[in-house]
Amino acid sequence: MTNLLCTQPRTVLILGTGYLGQALAGELHAAGQTVLTADLDRGRAMHDADITSTDSMLNLAGRIALPDVVVMCASTRGGSEEAFRNLYIQGVQNVLAAFPGVHLVFCSSTSVYGLTDGRWVTEEHNVYPVSEKGRLLLQAEQAVLESGGTVARLAALYGPGRCALVGNYCDRGEALPGGEHKWMNYIHRDDAAAALRLLCTLHKLPGGIYNLVDRTPMQQGDVYTYLSRLLEAPLPVYPPLPPDAGRGLTNQRISCARLMALGWEPLYPSFVDGVHNVLEAMDT
Repeated sequence: MTNLLCTQPRTVLILGTGYLGQALAGELHAAGQTVLTADLDRGRAMHDADITSTDSMLNLAGRIALPDVVVMCASTRGGSEEAFRNLYIQGVQNVLAAFPGVHLVFCSSTSVYGLTDGRWVTEEHNVYPVSEKGRLLLQAEQAVLESGGTVARLAALYGPGRCALVGNYCDRGEALPGGEHKWMNYIHRDDAAAALRLLCTLHKLPGGIYNLVDRTPMQQGDVYTYLSRLLEAPLPVYPPLPPDAGRGLTNQRISCARLMALGWEPLYPSFVDGVHNVLEAMDT
């Protein structure tokens, strides 16, 4: 694997230093790369920048050393369609204009596949987004791909301090929408950060689409049965599925085979392997 990695340190600019961006910065530092960070919140990044603003991105480009790779992992945190359009459509355009010729790694979502019959899905499958937000993500992806960049489609992200499934269950005794037979696709934050670090440090930067997901999808009923036994708590109540549920409208098993072919191996192969990490953090 080592002969597939870059031999000289790269300069990687991370746009968005939230839950995932901070973890990625740590991964890259540990790997000996030069890391630059930018965020709307100046308190958690080296530079302040607004991805949705053309002037702000051009100003950032004029203030920093030219990076070898830009990773765009800012999030709307469940924002409106307008927020998606501003961050992802306009944001990608701004990044490509501010850093022409620089390889862009764009963090998207596996929700764009939009399948509902539980089948296995690879990067080669057609996509059927179930919402306007999904369609906006696809437009942003296309711009990245046309530039020769990399699209990282992330499954639901979880880890210490962040897991809606555990929070709903422990706090209210509720399951996530979708029913017990719905397939769930997750990736632990640390595994996602390690995957992004790999995509930034391979000797030949890979273009195209990669699914960032653990290797063992699980059905909701099996997950909650495991948690019920582990926590000695009753099984949860399944709420009805709201029409704007986003990921909750899909039912699919996402393959990470393409990513694993690059040499990535998840530390937490399934959700039940990583959920202990979440529960331990809740006890501290």
